[in-house]
Amino acid sequence: MTVTSASHRPSAVGAIRIGIDGGTWANARGYGRFTRELVRALLEIDERNAYSIFLDPFTPRADLPSRLAVIEVATHEQPSRAASADGYRSARDLWAFSRAIARAPLDVMFFPSVYTFVPLTRRMKVVVGIHDVIAEKFPQYVFKHARARLFWNLKTQLAVRQATRVLTVSEHARAGVQKHFRLTPNKICVTHEAPAVAFHPIEDRQRIAATLARFGLAPAARFVVYFGGITPHKNLSLLVRVFADLIRDARFADVLLVLAGDYSRDVYFSAYPALRAQVDATCKASVIFTGGVSDDEAAQLLNAALVCVLPSLDEGFGLPGIEAAACGTPLIATRESALPEWLGDPSTRALLPAGQASSGEAACLFIDPTQPDELRAALARVLLDANLRETMRARGLERARQLTWHSAARKVLQVFEELQGGD
Repeated sequence: MTVTSASHRPSAVGAIRIGIDGGTWANARGYGRFTRELVRALLEIDERNAYSIFLDPFTPRADLPSRLAVIEVATHEQPSRAASADGYRSARDLWAFSRAIARAPLDVMFFPSVYTFVPLTRRMKVVVGIHDVIAEKFPQYVFKHARARLFWNLKTQLAVRQATRVLTVSEHARAGVQKHFRLTPNKICVTHEAPAVAFHPIEDRQRIAATLARFGLAPAARFVVYFGGITPHKNLSLLVRVFADLIRDARFADVLLVLAGDYSRDVYFSAYPALRAQVDATCKASVIFTGGVSDDEAAQLLNAALVCVLPSLDEGFGLPGIEAAACGTPLIATRESALPEWLGDPSTRALLPAGQASSGEAACLFIDPTQPDELRAALARVLLDANLRETMRARGLERARQLTWHSAARKVLQVFEELQGGD
């Protein structure tokens, strides 16, 4: 174990010593985003407490906050890659992390995601993030092999037993976590996610046009965009099926579908081969796979799109939908997510911060992800109605502004403080 960076300077009297599992720091998908944005926000709002992050030797250090002490753990593989759909972390690497955590002088240990949880060998206060129960509800869409499913179940069950608190990202996710793991309500705490700074309305049309050109899109192209992972539970086969039917209508014959997501380097179970075959057989000339995109590229695609679609079978939060709203992009999204809490009718929105009012109608069209007719009707409605698109744009921007990573961090910091106080 090697300690580097802002190492072991004396903490303020009464400061909480917080350890953070950095196993997902380099992850390109939602777990990594949550870890990076939340930790940065915690360090910006909290100057009192001491934070250390446990990292493998393979994770780059360039984007780590300067006030974050790094405890390097000698491993043979990067944790997020070892915990992929095809792999598993070796006992030796798990033990290295467990031993490093046990030796560190900590008051609270925080695992931003159960994805890289390791068994703990000494008693301490532990917060474990469980973002959803997608793996439990749809194991056939998450795991390629029975062995991976078995390891996941063993890991999550142990994590829940060792956790003092389970942290999740929405009321929708809380309900799933509480039901599946049979937890008492007071063991679960809720924060939220938020759009990164790159996601906002962009006025520079030349900049957008240059990005569109890189993906083979004309500046005036009419297109529908999906932004996210190319994994089976994202339900993209339904989207392609509905889209292929939609463009048979002359009114939509020129509309394109842009699927923006990494299909070559992602460590998760990929739906790309089957999806590509489906596209080639039904609507090849009208679909563009971009591959992995940066936040800036995603924001520009969202700004240019007529509508964004998130048809997932389930989402613990649904961050791409919020990122679309933050760009002013009309959104059609699954009801099986936290998006109704934030973009739906205010009567369903349990997490609206106190004192913040909003317009009384939904900022998104919600669909049952198992009903293709609902998705087709929603697409046709948005594509045909410019006034509706403008209304959805305004409402989405308003709602998305209410979500910040600082607000999310304050909720998590409150959990740490409650645990330190003996709650």
